[in-house]
Amino acid sequence: MFNKTNLKLGLVQGFYWMASCVFVSFLVRLLSGYGYSDYHSGIALTFAAFASLVIQPFVGRLADTVKSVRRLLITSVVIAIGAAILLDLFHEYRLLAYLLILIIFGSFRSLIYVIDLWSLAIAAHCKDFSYGFTRSFGAVFYAVGAVFYGVAIDQFGTRIIIPCFCLFSVLTIGVALCVKSSQPRSVTEQRKDAPPLVGALRILFANKAYRTLLISYTLVEMSCIAHQNYLTRKFEALGAGDFHTGLSLLIMGLLQLIPLLLHVRIIRRASPPSLMLICLIGLNMRTIIMAFSSTPVGTVCSFLTEPFAFGLYIGTILYYMGTVLPSNVRYLGMTLYAAVTAGVGGMVGNYVAGYLSVNYGVLAMMKFISIPAMVGLVVYVLFFPRDIAGHVLDG
Repeated sequence: MFNKTNLKLGLVQGFYWMASCVFVSFLVRLLSGYGYSDYHSGIALTFAAFASLVIQPFVGRLADTVKSVRRLLITSVVIAIGAAILLDLFHEYRLLAYLLILIIFGSFRSLIYVIDLWSLAIAAHCKDFSYGFTRSFGAVFYAVGAVFYGVAIDQFGTRIIIPCFCLFSVLTIGVALCVKSSQPRSVTEQRKDAPPLVGALRILFANKAYRTLLISYTLVEMSCIAHQNYLTRKFEALGAGDFHTGLSLLIMGLLQLIPLLLHVRIIRRASPPSLMLICLIGLNMRTIIMAFSSTPVGTVCSFLTEPFAFGLYIGTILYYMGTVLPSNVRYLGMTLYAAVTAGVGGMVGNYVAGYLSVNYGVLAMMKFISIPAMVGLVVYVLFFPRDIAGHVLDG
């Protein structure tokens, strides 16, 4: 596992997720520091979700067709850094701030699955490559970073958020430049043979297993994204500080290591639909505990479900999509899926969360907004895709 390819790709994951942690997980705190109300934070988060919905599929389509995914990755991160600096300088202009948040999420957050699939593609012929090992860097760096950010924000305030985001984004670029990005001939040919956009979309939406998960997980994300974005506000309402947010994210990141390091063994023992069902049950458990806990410790404990929730989901979603999608539409399929689930789910969830928070309070909002996740689980169970055969995702 400890070869140069694994190490470099692991560091790309690690620094990317450290940058993502400080900006995304503490975005509501950042906006609160700028003087934004819960309602205006909800609008900003709606713009962020809209960016995921509109821009992410475009980035995925580019990744299916461009010669250098690394160049696309670096360009996107550079755009996000510039937008973040402008946000810090001109945050008092709300419409401009919303636009800059849209740009940051459209460029930076669109890279989540692009980085995963890029790693798998360039390491397809690496003898000792381990996706679970490299992706575990993201979980560990995210966890350690979350605790550091929580303590640092408590001590120094939200002014450190943008500088930390820019620093770790630059480190992501630096390590990515050290990764050899030459593609195997088979990958290059697949990109040349990528179908036209309309044809690619027909391939995706003709697939029942793809549609089923798309609908059910969009409903789950309505709850999960709102909960994650307003987690800092719940701790505030319970009289706790950013330390508890950091502790929650530390537990989340560390417990994600379990399914990631066991990734190969897990996918050999269960079918993709069955693993996804376990993930959705775990995410619902986390959502319910987080929503109905009345103490900071109880809220932190909701992340103890992580090995069966999002921690398992990280590897399972690639396994699932690698089973049902042909390789020449895989970047588009993954990013479109992420765009709809995080975009539509996030836009609706964040807006409703902001509205409910203003009118009924954060604690009541967390309870109400957990309902869509339960509905999403029911949808998946009713239309459970039993007729697909699992295999390990190829390059």
